[in-house]
Amino acid sequence: MAYNTNVYFVIFLPIVIIIYQLCPKRYRWVTLLLSSVAFFVLISKWLILWAILTVAVTYTSARLIEYIRNTTNKYSTCKCIMLIGICIDVAILAVLKYSNFAFDIIGKLSGNEFNIVSIAAPIGISFYTLQAIGYVLDVYWEKITAEHNIMKLSLFLLFFPTLMEGPICRFPDVRNSLYEGNPVTAKSLNLGAIRIGFGLFKRMMIADRLNAVLDYFYGTEPNYKGIIVIICAIITTLQLYMEFSGTIDIVIGSALIFNIRLPENFRQPFMAKSAAQFWRRWHITLGVWLKTYIFYPVTTSRLVKKWNRFAKKKLGRHFTKIVTSAIALFPVWLINGLWHGPKITYIAYGMYYFVILVLEIAFEPAGKAFWRKVHLREDGFFVSAVRLVRTWIIIVFGEMLFRVESIPSLFKLCANIFTTDFGGGVLDGKLVDMGLSVQDFIVGAISIVIVFAVDVIIEKRPDFLESIPTFPRIVRWAIYYFVIIMIVIFGAYGDAYRSVELIYANF
Repeated sequence: MAYNTNVYFVIFLPIVIIIYQLCPKRYRWVTLLLSSVAFFVLISKWLILWAILTVAVTYTSARLIEYIRNTTNKYSTCKCIMLIGICIDVAILAVLKYSNFAFDIIGKLSGNEFNIVSIAAPIGISFYTLQAIGYVLDVYWEKITAEHNIMKLSLFLLFFPTLMEGPICRFPDVRNSLYEGNPVTAKSLNLGAIRIGFGLFKRMMIADRLNAVLDYFYGTEPNYKGIIVIICAIITTLQLYMEFSGTIDIVIGSALIFNIRLPENFRQPFMAKSAAQFWRRWHITLGVWLKTYIFYPVTTSRLVKKWNRFAKKKLGRHFTKIVTSAIALFPVWLINGLWHGPKITYIAYGMYYFVILVLEIAFEPAGKAFWRKVHLREDGFFVSAVRLVRTWIIIVFGEMLFRVESIPSLFKLCANIFTTDFGGGVLDGKLVDMGLSVQDFIVGAISIVIVFAVDVIIEKRPDFLESIPTFPRIVRWAIYYFVIIMIVIFGAYGDAYRSVELIYANF
């Protein structure tokens, strides 16, 4: 029962809304909890026991930390409890998600074969585990007080809209709105429906349609050549963005119906002018989590502080900055890659961005000096355009690395770009033979232009979608009917298309 299915929209979500609205205000959060448990069980069945174990460990750790701090002031004991709690949560995740991957690597390195046991992981384990770790650390750092009601903590960790694809929430982000029990109103229903409609437009008009091309492209031997590879790499990036951001729109819209505001996970990422800026706009909540709980603790650690004091005197500020950044960024991007899944390509994806970001830091002064030397302003049109195109190239290559099944396949595809038959695939119609008609490409292209036009507006006016209900009646209803008619008539559904599975559903 994914967020893009009829079961979710026609049965599950309406039933939850009705029961929620009928309940007394003080018990509405219980409705959300029971709905989240039902959602979890319908998809993962008995595997919810693993989630319950994570909740129990997280709750116990936080309460013990708070109790010992308030009664004995023994911070060493608090630290020990914090580490034990986090280690148990991580161990559950590691065993369920990475044990087969680890045994496979060990077997290849040692030359022995292991009988790998199939281990099923519950939905959203990577998402709720990160939230659990962040919660324990926030209690340990005294940023928040521990939640004394284990059922309320369960709702925070297992809230059904965030369970399968995020966003990754911090407890202060949702603590009040989750439990307030504010009623569903015409305004909240309207705002939620607008956001859900925009998400469905991205998915059904673009992501589900483009997926047919990518099934062909990545489902065969990497024999495509020339411009076809470049086009399919761009399609890969667009399809991934439309699927993930479209699903997040549906998720945020679902929560808005209950007057619960979830943190944004995307902010017009293709307007970024560097890889670092891209990751401040793409999967924002994962980036914030990694920055808060990995990057900052490493940069403020005793070892790094000693290095900074020594290196600034002996080696200069810029070199010190490069090395310090590399030390802090390496665990961030290693964890980022591993978090995405137990695959070599995901780890390579993390290391790819690690190298790119360190190089950006290293060459930043040289870049500024170059633009000054050629008398071009850094904030001028030409320099901004060059940086934008450079960032797009980095992004497109990275998303192709994210999608391929193996590193050799990626290298072969990249090598195939530089062939004598560079434009042949387009000229002889091979692209049209990859699962889509010319009409499909036209509809997809128009839809992409519409989405990016909306993104440009949102960049300048972040509240654009929420302001639609305030538009003149004829304008707002024209928008509503346009989206509905486009999805109904041109949406990618039926036997000719395969709906894209939620990319992060099993994470």
